[in-house]
Amino acid sequence: MGKTQYPQKFRDEWLVESLFKDWLLKIEENDTKCRCRFCKTEINSKRFDLLQHSKSKKHLEASKAFSTSRSMTTFVQQTSLKTAAAEGALALFIAVHCSILSCDHLGILCKKQFQESEAGKNIRMHRTKCTTVIINVLSPHFQATLRASIGDQPFSLLIDESTDISVLKFLGITIMYFDLKVGKIVSTYLALVEMEACDADAIQKAVCDAIEKKGLDITKMVGLGSDNASVMVGINNGVYTKLKEKVPSLIHIPCVCHSLQLAVSAAASATLPRNIDYLIKETYNWFSHSTLRQAQYKNLYSAINDGHNPLKIVKSCDTRWLSIETAVCRILTQWIELKTLFGIARQKEKCYSAEVLYGMYCDSNNLAYLTYLHPILKEVQMVNKSFESNNADPSKLLCDLTLLVSSVAKRFVNPYCREDPLVCNMDSHISPNIQWPYEFTQILQDSKSSEESKKLLKERLVSFLQILLKQLQQRLPKNIALMEKVSMISIKNCLRVIKEPLTPFLELLKLDVQIIDKINFQWQNLTHVKWIEKANTIKFWQEVAEYSDASGLNPYNELSSVAIKLLSLPWSNADVERLFSQMNIVKTKLRNRMGPKLLDSILTIKAGLRRVEMCCSQYPLPPEVLTLVSKAYNISPSQENLPQNNNEGEGHLGEYLDVDSPILF
Repeated sequence: MGKTQYPQKFRDEWLVESLFKDWLLKIEENDTKCRCRFCKTEINSKRFDLLQHSKSKKHLEASKAFSTSRSMTTFVQQTSLKTAAAEGALALFIAVHCSILSCDHLGILCKKQFQESEAGKNIRMHRTKCTTVIINVLSPHFQATLRASIGDQPFSLLIDESTDISVLKFLGITIMYFDLKVGKIVSTYLALVEMEACDADAIQKAVCDAIEKKGLDITKMVGLGSDNASVMVGINNGVYTKLKEKVPSLIHIPCVCHSLQLAVSAAASATLPRNIDYLIKETYNWFSHSTLRQAQYKNLYSAINDGHNPLKIVKSCDTRWLSIETAVCRILTQWIELKTLFGIARQKEKCYSAEVLYGMYCDSNNLAYLTYLHPILKEVQMVNKSFESNNADPSKLLCDLTLLVSSVAKRFVNPYCREDPLVCNMDSHISPNIQWPYEFTQILQDSKSSEESKKLLKERLVSFLQILLKQLQQRLPKNIALMEKVSMISIKNCLRVIKEPLTPFLELLKLDVQIIDKINFQWQNLTHVKWIEKANTIKFWQEVAEYSDASGLNPYNELSSVAIKLLSLPWSNADVERLFSQMNIVKTKLRNRMGPKLLDSILTIKAGLRRVEMCCSQYPLPPEVLTLVSKAYNISPSQENLPQNNNEGEGHLGEYLDVDSPILF
């Protein structure tokens, strides 16, 4: 019998052997195959086959184009730190403000304009080196600063899914934590993970891998913020359920902004007449695709309002939270001007939509609807913006939310009712004498419509309030219960001599009985110290966390740790939505083949600059980063993340390389 053939495995020592090191590449997925860098062909992982390939005519011809630049890698001199500082600043500018393709021309321009200086004449920055610096130098630097800023503090994650311009599915992850150095809650970009599947298992794995890759401890995760999609909040197979198996004390926060948007949309679609929705949408559509109509309206508005220009009519859509409030506000403030415009347009353009819109603007009932709805929508919008803000006091958010629910209820509930509007059904407590707003009443008095239509209008508005209240009661109870616990650590409550124990929330964190008693003891003794900060809750707890007694120990260490966990809980997904907006700004139609790693690196750099509140021109790159920039030729970025489209460079291999630089793949 002949010898049994078996596949030989790749040997790492071949990568440094002089015969193979210039062209041999290892294939990670298959150790029985390797790849020629020059010929772009696969070879069996056998030394004999490698030697035969190195002598082949195809390989010898392909290697000629690279022989000169390849030999330079051995003798290329590292650039000076001054030149590295200039090149690092250029790469930082490119990452923040423009496309990488422009680096080809910007580098040459800087070299010509500043050739008299040492740094200027030695600049060798083109798109390939710029990509290398962004991915392998600047992005790791800002990741390291983020990791140092987080330290051992507890953190919360906000996650959501989206699709980019090239129809790739991404999971956006942002992180919230308490930065003791600056004394505030920081919410910033963490990762953008490409997803092949968007089920709960894939999302849970992506979150865990991102936490591990960033060097964080998953047991430090306190809260998870997401929308109310079933894949996120499912009881049996949701992402939160699976993560809770790893972190039993994990708290899930449904996005309040999503809940408010859904509550308003459900109430409007169920009660308001369809012509109101038509009026709002078609008014926007009239101007959206015609600059001529915009110019005509601008001239008309200026003539009526003594030269002032009109505010833009905005679109009402469900993907932008409570955009209906802005749309209604713009239409109300320009009601007369829009009515005049459509009156002229129906005669000149003979357009059916102009005729319909003019009739709607002449109907005072439509004006009455919008006049009554606008104050309600504005209240909801104000609460929504409080939850969107990164500077809001978490301990005061409960007050804003409860005031909103009470305000909606008081508009139609009997004033003698003593039921709690947060939990009770108010349909049986409708007031027989509802107090309608004065402006709304005046519009109805001047209206020529029948009394029956006026009565129907008021019934619809009461139904709108009823459904809105029910939707808020259904969607917000979990958030309200959590915010009641967070409000316990407000500075106003902290400094009281007599106060309730923190046991309800401490049980939620799955703490031991001994720790709970210890924290409650510290909680009661908190007033024994004369604290300096008495206005801002976040700064107060920073002061408590940094306090030390005569022995150098912090007697309130456990209490401050719990308070910081509470303050780090996420209440809306606004930062994830902002992340996707940034993603669509970076990866556009002209840059639609940008690799995920390059996209992630650019977003990391942008977020890092925002954390320190600096722009690229102000941020000083540390010496260790400049040293890495000077060694950029020895750093190999992944080939998939190099520019690949019209705006970032397109074509064969040679078009990715600088004129005078070695191969960087």
